[in-house]
Amino acid sequence: MQWARGRMLEFGFVLFMGIILVASVIEEAWFDASVAAAGIVSGLIPFILEKTFKITFDAKLKVAYILFLFASQYLGSIVGLYANGWWDTFLHVLSGIFIAFLGYDFFSRLDDDIRLEMPKRFLFVYIVVFAMAGAALWEMYEFTSDLVLNTTMQGNGNDDTMIDIIAGSFGGMLAAFFVTELHRKDQSKTNS
Repeated sequence: MQWARGRMLEFGFVLFMGIILVASVIEEAWFDASVAAAGIVSGLIPFILEKTFKITFDAKLKVAYILFLFASQYLGSIVGLYANGWWDTFLHVLSGIFIAFLGYDFFSRLDDDIRLEMPKRFLFVYIVVFAMAGAALWEMYEFTSDLVLNTTMQGNGNDDTMIDIIAGSFGGMLAAFFVTELHRKDQSKTNS
């Protein structure tokens, strides 16, 4: 049942962005149309990855991903919440949390013998570094887009970049505390 809900939300978001795309093209609102087209592609990524690599992502992870896309692409870009300076920082904190849980999903796929032997400290550092790497990669994408496509994703340049990396790292640290507690409980169950 969880799989169906996650999948329904994915395709619901893609359909929603498809409707916005059509309406935006009719209204000749080209910025909104480009965001909606990107939303369609972004919304299909979990489905494409699962089918291509024969893997299954956790339903909660997919729901978090779609909610993040809705908050960033629809609310942020189309509705215009990015005009509020705090919205971008808030989303970078959320993305740090999301990326940290993606890192935990990768970690949880390890063989039980290996995974359960890992100390909490290692997992904490791994999750934080995974989130920091994700934040840094995103900032590289913003920089490249501004340089090559003449966009203004980095707004205030270095200040924006550093605030975004710090916010993503902070989100990763928050998630790392939660994840290490989950790991400790897993280890306790096995040792009982």
